[in-house]
This record gives sequence, C-alpha cells and structure tokens, in this order.
Amino acid sequence: MGIDRCRRVVRFLLVCGIFLVPVWGYTATSAVSWMRMLDLETFRTTGDIWNYLAGLRTGIPPVLSALELLWWVNFRDLALFSKLLYPLSVASAFALAVLIQPERPWLRTAVLILGLFLAHRGVAVHAGNPANYDPLFALLTLGYFLLVRAWLGSRRPGTLAAAGLCLSLLDLTRPFMVFLLPLFLAVEVHRIVTTAPPSPSASGRAGALAAFLLPVAILSGGWHLHVWLAHDHQITWTNVSGFNLQRAWEDFHPDIRSARRLEELPRLREGSGELWADLNTSEVYWESEALKSLIVARILEEPVRAAGHMLERLAVFASAPTRMYDRDPQGVGILAYRVVVTVLLLTLAGYVAVGGAVLIRRRSWPWLDQRWWLAASTLLVVILVSVGERGEEGRFIFSILPMLLAVGGFALASLPCSDQAGRSCPEPD
Repeated sequence: MGIDRCRRVVRFLLVCGIFLVPVWGYTATSAVSWMRMLDLETFRTTGDIWNYLAGLRTGIPPVLSALELLWWVNFRDLALFSKLLYPLSVASAFALAVLIQPERPWLRTAVLILGLFLAHRGVAVHAGNPANYDPLFALLTLGYFLLVRAWLGSRRPGTLAAAGLCLSLLDLTRPFMVFLLPLFLAVEVHRIVTTAPPSPSASGRAGALAAFLLPVAILSGGWHLHVWLAHDHQITWTNVSGFNLQRAWEDFHPDIRSARRLEELPRLREGSGELWADLNTSEVYWESEALKSLIVARILEEPVRAAGHMLERLAVFASAPTRMYDRDPQGVGILAYRVVVTVLLLTLAGYVAVGGAVLIRRRSWPWLDQRWWLAASTLLVVILVSVGERGEEGRFIFSILPMLLAVGGFALASLPCSDQAGRSCPEPD
C-alpha cells in the first residue's frame, strides 16, 4: 500500500471516528425484521436460508438479509447488524461526504461541522423507523462515486469492479433503484468509452467495461432474472410497491383511498411475538399490480390535478417532516435540522439546474462531471420517493442525508470567493 493510500485510509478512519461520537449507541432493526414477516426460529440451517432466498419476492434486501440469517443460524443473535453495523454505516457515510469534497481545509471543516449536527439530529429522527439498511444507501452511493474517481486516476480495473459491486448492492438495497440502474450503467459506460484508451489490456476500454459490468450482471442481473423467472415475471424485487404508491396517492381519489392497505392483511400471530402475513405470494403481487393500474388510470383521467399532487408531495418532502408513526421529536435542534435539510434540498435542485446549464453551455456532457451526476441522481431519488411513498419522509431523508451534505459542499466550493489578496478562488477540482 502506497503512502498516499495509507494517508487516505487514516484520514477516513479519523473522520469516521469523529462521526461515531454523535451516533454511537443508536440501534436499528435488522433487514429480516421487515414487516415482522419472518419467524427467525424457523431458520436452523443454511438450507433454510437457501429456501428463503428462492422464495423471496418482497421488500427485504436479499444480500443483507442473507448475511443476517447466516449470522443468526450460527450465533442466534443479530446485535452485529442492529447495534454495530448501524452506527458504523452512518458514520462512514458522513465521513465519505466530507472526503469527497475538494481538498480545501476550510471546505472540509465546514462540511464536517455541519455533518456532525445533521448526524446527531438525523439519528434521533430516524429512530421513528430505524431500518439498518437505510444508511447503507448513502454509503454505497458515495463509495461508488469515490471508486469511479479513483479509477479515473489509477485506471486499475479492480477499482472499477468494486464500483460495479457497489452499484449492484445499491440496486439490491432499495427496490426503486431498478429504475435508476439503467441510467447509472449508461453514464458509466459512456464515461469509460470516452476516457479509457482503446487498448486490449485489462486497463483498456474493453477490460474496463468488463470489470464494471460483470459484478452488476452477476449480482443484480442474476437476482432480477431469478425473480422474473420464478415469480410471475415480476420486474422489481418487491411485490408490494403498489401499496406504497397507495399511501402517496390516497388523497388524490376515493377509489385509491378505499382499496385495502398492506397493514390490513391478516396477522399470522398476535401478541408479543406478533407475526404479520407472509407477503411472498402471488396474491399480494397481483393485488399490488391492480393498485398500480388503478392509480395510473386515475392519474390519466386528471393529469393536471395529478401534476399538482406531485408538486404537493415534493413540497411535503422539502419541508423535511420528522414525525414517523408514534414518534414526533421536538425542540430547537429538530427545528434547526428541518431548516438545514430544506436548504440542502433547495440547494440540490439549484445545483442540478445551474450546473447542468453551465456544463451544456461549455459543450460538455453534464453526467461526465461526477459532482453534477451525484447531485442529479440524488434529485432523481428525491422525486421517486416523494411521489412513491408517504409517512416515512424522515426516514428517506436520513437515507440520503450524507449525499445532500456532499452536494451542499460542492455548491459551497463553486461559489465565487476571494482570498486575502483579493484573487479569485480556484475552480473546484
């Protein structure tokens, strides 16, 4: 390991350690506890896990849940994933948001200070529904962008393969990423084709394309193909997305509101060991698809009012709600948190619009600018979750909070400024 790489590792560990201070002690629910669907006592062998994966078609992240179940089968405990993975992934994601900034001490210090506040208040808000895979979303996204940046500097195919692995895991962490995965693939293929030398070696164009696409094809492609072949030609890896849309659109039309909700499905077991219905069924999938068709039909009947409803959903998200279910944190710190998040969301939209216009004016492909593409992809996530779900805005905001922080730093770095001698600051690197 070279000196520069050692320095980067030490820097990451130091910044990560700083972020661990405000988030340590917070715990999360494991992926396998989603919707209280699985009875963990039925998992005794690796064969049980294999059967689980073969039948899985609902909103439980397949890779993370498989790792949790492997740990459970061997140790009968999930503390590693609820008490240790959670704060480490939160701290690591915020650390990457700092380290992805241009190497200017004042900028990284400013992002670090703001990040500490957001992490401290963010985990308090996220406690309303703290799924352990939520912070992994920003961690994988920022890790992906940093790995692509590293490949641009080193041209090592292994670095690009690691980026492809991050992208695939990202796709298998949140179901809506299946709609953004083709965009990410198109952007990176374009980047590789336009920047890699047309050499037959592993560091050339063909080797780079193979290194990047192979992990995605095997992991993401393999899982999507399995779900499509085994489960009614299901495209996404969750069979309940129609119920999520219902929550976001129930105020739009009485027919949507009157349809059965997911939480109204009968319980298999009540009491302290409550067990909800098994959602891995064709019946749930077709009911979800019928809900989607109903919602789309009502939208097409009143497209103008539907556009207004979408704007309302975006406005709600931009107001940074912090209440989730029975938890409603209050106080000056929470109010300040909401204001900062709203400013960051508005900054995100402005950065994408202004940055895109500037890059196009310079006759550049905007998506080849990594900072702009990170901002644009984050904005696309915001739009998707705003119009596709309701009631858990605080959770989704926390999932992308380090990404919002990173884009806020990019915007700050791009502002015109002057040093003590009155000279303009250099452009972001």
